[in-house]
Amino acid sequence: MVKLNLPRLPGRTSPALAPALYWLPVLFFLPLIVGIIAKLYRSKYIFSEYQSVACAGLKALQGAPIYALDLQCPGMRAASFVYLPGVAQVAAFFERILTEPGFLVLYLVFYLAAAAALIYFPLFASKTPGNWRDKLPFAVFLSSSAFMLGNIAVILHGLVLVGALAIEISPWLFIAAVAVAAWVKPTFLTYLMVILLLDIPLRRRVGLMATGILIGLLPLAHFILTGGALTQQWYALLSHYVYEVTPGVGFFGWTSLIGLDPAHIGVKLAYLVFAGLISLSGLALVKGLQLNRSERIWLGLSLAALLIPRIMSEDICLIGPGLLILANKSAVLTGRGQGVLRNGRGIVLALCVFALAGALTGLADYSEPVALLGLCLYVLWLGQHMIRTRLPYILAPYVMFARKSETAVN
Repeated sequence: MVKLNLPRLPGRTSPALAPALYWLPVLFFLPLIVGIIAKLYRSKYIFSEYQSVACAGLKALQGAPIYALDLQCPGMRAASFVYLPGVAQVAAFFERILTEPGFLVLYLVFYLAAAAALIYFPLFASKTPGNWRDKLPFAVFLSSSAFMLGNIAVILHGLVLVGALAIEISPWLFIAAVAVAAWVKPTFLTYLMVILLLDIPLRRRVGLMATGILIGLLPLAHFILTGGALTQQWYALLSHYVYEVTPGVGFFGWTSLIGLDPAHIGVKLAYLVFAGLISLSGLALVKGLQLNRSERIWLGLSLAALLIPRIMSEDICLIGPGLLILANKSAVLTGRGQGVLRNGRGIVLALCVFALAGALTGLADYSEPVALLGLCLYVLWLGQHMIRTRLPYILAPYVMFARKSETAVN
């Protein structure tokens, strides 16, 4: 009798792994799948975020106010419009040429392309560092709201991802992508973390980041200086949603969970300290772990997403690969804290499972911010370990840069 052998998946070591391998993708995609089904059932909420942009564009065409808690346009269930007036003016330009249905088609083309890229590249692309099975747990952070409400941030994250993948062609393409995204949402400037961690001369990194910040903040600065009463209306509406209604699942969300007001100056100063520590940890880790350029880019994208102070569902599609890189690379380190170093993948997986459990039990508003906080604490712990154990090696390039600068001045 001829013995038939079933085909083996790459990396499969035992038939006992088959159920896990086949069901794991479905398991961690469950929150996304269930959420999409629920939103299809409640169809009135589909693409409500797009409708806020489209409605603001129509109001701009009519010369009507665009900032209102109850933004209304015929046939739409629009969310409040909280972006700069330039976004409404761009929407109005296309609606004037294409009409609103035509603008919707154009928006859908870019939206679907961005959504596909944000799922495929972090989780499944072979060129993205890490095994696909190890990256799949991060699918738990993919939310139906991110893909069903039509938020423009999905397009912006897709644009930044394309810019990051094109860094090998020119870092200026990435700077352009980040600057354009920041024209809509200035918090996208956190993606300059990618430039900070690149393996290019320090002087060039500083120049690229300064240019990105300057260009990215120009529309906001112009609006604040010239907007008058419209600026006050915008800021009041934005503050209402950012600090009171939906502080998100990032830093502002963590402070809200413990009863602190995200609008308080003390919380904002604490965020700056947090951002500085994450940035310092990133610099120490890329050097200490000797990451290559691709790994540096993905770590920069992951840390940039974690640094967004008001993380919403559409903002965390890119966190997986960079954190997985840290977990894999740190496993070979030695020193105090061997348990954390050797079990990084287990720690990351446990936090993803915790987020999954919360999503499936209706406690995602609590489990997701706690899981993201845990991931940040993991990054900070690795960063301090690297600084404490390999400080001379990490500082060597910066000491050399300082000496060269001193020599040039003399």
